[in-house]
Parts: sequence; C-alpha cells; structure tokens
Amino acid sequence: MEGIPITIEEQTFLWDPDVPSPSSLPLPWNPKPISKLGIPMIGGLMGLGLVILLVGLLFLGSDLKRMVSGARIEDTEALQGFIGTLAQVLSGVLGFTISVVAIVVQLSADRFTPKVTELFLREKINFFIILFLIVSTLTAVWTALVFSVVAKPILLIWLNLILGTLSFLVLIPYFIFVFNFLRPTSIIDRIEQQTRQSIINAFRYRLDQPIQEVHQQCLSALDEIKGIAASAIRQRENLIMLDSLDSLKTFFLFYGTYKHKLPHHWFLLTPAVCRDPDFVSVDLAHLREIETEKIWVELKIFRQYQAIFNESLNELREACYIISINTREIADRAFQSQKDEIINLSIKFFNTYLRAVINTKDIRTGYNILKQYRLLAESALLNRRHSIVLDIAQYFRYYSLIAYKAGLFFLSETFAFDLCLLAQLCNYHQSEIGVKLLEILLKIDQDSEGEQQEITLQGIRKSQVKLAACYLQTGQPELAQLIYHDMQHEPRHRLRTIHYELRSTKADFWEFTDRGENFYYVEAELQPFVDQFFTWFDWQTESHQVGDPHP
Repeated sequence: MEGIPITIEEQTFLWDPDVPSPSSLPLPWNPKPISKLGIPMIGGLMGLGLVILLVGLLFLGSDLKRMVSGARIEDTEALQGFIGTLAQVLSGVLGFTISVVAIVVQLSADRFTPKVTELFLREKINFFIILFLIVSTLTAVWTALVFSVVAKPILLIWLNLILGTLSFLVLIPYFIFVFNFLRPTSIIDRIEQQTRQSIINAFRYRLDQPIQEVHQQCLSALDEIKGIAASAIRQRENLIMLDSLDSLKTFFLFYGTYKHKLPHHWFLLTPAVCRDPDFVSVDLAHLREIETEKIWVELKIFRQYQAIFNESLNELREACYIISINTREIADRAFQSQKDEIINLSIKFFNTYLRAVINTKDIRTGYNILKQYRLLAESALLNRRHSIVLDIAQYFRYYSLIAYKAGLFFLSETFAFDLCLLAQLCNYHQSEIGVKLLEILLKIDQDSEGEQQEITLQGIRKSQVKLAACYLQTGQPELAQLIYHDMQHEPRHRLRTIHYELRSTKADFWEFTDRGENFYYVEAELQPFVDQFFTWFDWQTESHQVGDPHP
C-alpha cells in the first residue's frame, strides 16, 4: 500500500527558528557526526603516512627498482620470517584495539546507559576501522602462506608494508574518535538524534507498517535520556545532568515545530504508548483526553522532568532549577504559537513541582522555582491571557496556605512577594484584572500563632504595603484603601516594625542568592508613598517618631 503523502514546508512562525525544516533533511535523516575530527583526522594521518612512505621510497632510487624486480632479494627465509612477525604484530594490534574499545564502551554503558553499546555498534567508522585491521592481519597471514608457493611475492610484500604502516598510523586518531564518541554530551546528542529520527520516520509512515514501532523508538530514546540524567544525579555529574535536561527541551521544541504536519496515526495511543511506565497507571478517561488533545509526546517529556525533579529534591537542586527554567521557556514558546494545551500542561507541572517541594520541605528549591512560575504568569499577562494569570494567582494562594500549614513559612512569604510583583506589573500595564489580583493577595495571609508565624505575617504585609505604595504612585488611592482596610486592625507594634524595615532595607541583600532580590527593599521613588500610606493609621498621630520600631 502506498504511503500517506506528507507535504513538508518551511515554517518560520513556530517554536525554535534555529531548528532546520524537514525539507532540508534527507529521509531517512542521517544524524550529524558527533566528532567532527574523527574521519578527517583518520584520513589525514593515513594520507600523511602514505606521503612519508612514498617520499622514503623515492629516496631509494635505483635500489628501489632492483628491490621491486626481485634482483636483490636473496634471503627469502628472512623475508618470510619478517612477514610472519608482521602477522603476529598486526594480530596483537587487532586484539589490543578490540580489548581497549570493549572495556571503555562497557565502562561507559555501566556509567550512563546500556544504549551506549548499541550506538557504538551502529557507528560505521568503528566497523570500517576494525574491518581494516582484520584485513591487514589476514593479508600478512596469507602472504606467509604464499611463500610456500611463490618464492618472491613482491607485490604482496609491498602491500603488507603499506597496510601494516597504516594499521599503526590509524590507531591514535581512532582512539581519539572513540573517546570523543563516548563523551557524555556525544551520547546524549546521539540519543536525541534518535528521537528526532523517529519523528522523521513518522513522515514516511505507511499503513502496512505498525506505527507503534516508531512510537517505541521515540519512547525508548526519551527514557534513555532520563536514565542518563538520573545516573548523573546519583554520581553528582552536574554538566551531564544539565545536558540531559537541555536535550529534552531541545527535542520538545523540535517536535513542536513539525507536530502539525505529522500524520493522524502518530497521535493515536498505541499499545507501545499505553504500556509505557509513564502512562500505564493513567486513568482510561484521562488517556482518551490525552489522545484527543494530541499531547502524549509532550506529556512524556514532562513526566521525565517530573521524575528527575523528584529525585533531585534536597540532593541536586540545580537540576530542579533547570527543569523549572525549561518548563517556563517551553510555555513562553507556546504563548508565541498559541498552543493552549502546552501552556496548560506547563502550569499543571509547575503545580506538581510545588507539591513535591512542599512534601519534601525543600524550601530553597521552592524559593527558586517560584520565580520561574511568576515569570510564566508575567508572560501570560503580556500576552493578554488574563484568565491564565488569575489561575496562576489562585494557585499561588492555594500552595501558600499549604506551605504555611506545613511549617514552610518563608515559602509562604515568597508566594506573597511574587504575587505582589505580579500585581505591580498588572498595575503598570493598567490591566483589567488588577482588582482581582489584589483580592487574591489580601487573602494570602494567616493569623500568627508564634514568633516564626509573626515574622512570616510581617513579610506578607510588607509586600502588601509595597503594592499599596505602587497604587498611590499611579493615582489609584481607592485600591490602596482596600489594603488599608485589611490592615487597619493590625497591632501597633507590628505596623511600626513593618514601616521601619521598609524604610531601612537596602537593595542588595547581604548574602548571595540565586534570585538576587531583596523582598523588603522599597525603591526611592516609592518610599514617599509608603510613608503616605502609614499616615492613615491612628498610631501615626501619637508622639512616637516615624520609623521607630518600638511602641
């Protein structure tokens, strides 16, 4: 049966503009070489060896002519002994090469993924080099036997000299190629190429070929990348881990570029997908929804991120940070291409990350990924997706309350700070959802019951005061009044402390932090409006000095 016709065009408005169009890719797509120096170095050194050999032969002059004619060859037994020795040496070289390669490949497979062995065996350079060494060895063996038939096999002797010389010259560049091939980044790149190849194969899908074979190829490659990342986390290999996470994101963007041109059968949940560990426990109704929305590949990648994120909590936090950054960048691209299903998926997994953070009480990770979540909300605001902004704000309030009940008070304070920044941005852009964001922010605080809760409540109130000053600066005193009415029954000592710390906090925090933000700092242009806001409270009419934190 004829294959389904697929028209592949240039697309410049989706996802990553640096990803090549399928129109420029041969089918089947040959992955780019991992080591650009591999073949050129081997060929160059082999050519250099031949040049040296020819130059040396030219210097022999007339002696060479007599040697070729066989006139000067008198001791054939010595020559036969030389060929026999050469055969032994070349067989030793062959055995040494195979042993070294087998050992380093096995070590790499044990360290990263068993997929290394398969990738290495499929590389043509390895096949040709080993084949060349075998042919060189067999040629020497056969030549030793020929002496029993032909007294002076001159051509075979010269062939042995050439092949023997090249066999030694090729070793160093070949070992360089092998070690470059087995570098973690090279392995990750090759596995990523395999996932891309599965997409290219989907373009060539025929009805008489099971599409689940192509699905299995894609799923297997993604699992291998996750396995490399998990292994890197256990061995504290940060660079390998980061390369693995970036590889998943790169493939995500590549897939998003050409997704709309894939045949309908690609999006069906075949047995290969349903039996995958990331889908086998998913409810049937949810699976049908995934199939309808055509997001099983994206969900698979996010599930990989989730697994790596959970394994990295309280261990290798850098992985969690990179996962949150990549998730936000994927959502940003989805805003550009208006892929609502990807935006919703990104938000859902940000919430999943937050739940894992709270369950494991990893405050530092939550502190950092919240910034990425807030940046996603800001992207939604700039793209005028107000419903998404409000949804994220509600999630902030929900998880802030859960963090507060779990004793993660600083995390609750961070939620309030990021929600305040989001409300300020909304105010500066004169968005229509400003009042709704303010209402959510005013519901984020809890009554204090102890010293730590008191510090957290003060931090949340400071964020609310900064927002009130922002409203006063932009000529919206009615919104600042809403904050005042929510705070007017606060104890005097709490109000004094909040006012004093807002006036005295510097822009630069005295410790290095990844976010580089000081929650309590108030810009100079906002400071007068902070003072104006506090004049509304009754304690300002007393004889105490403004800014004194003590009653």
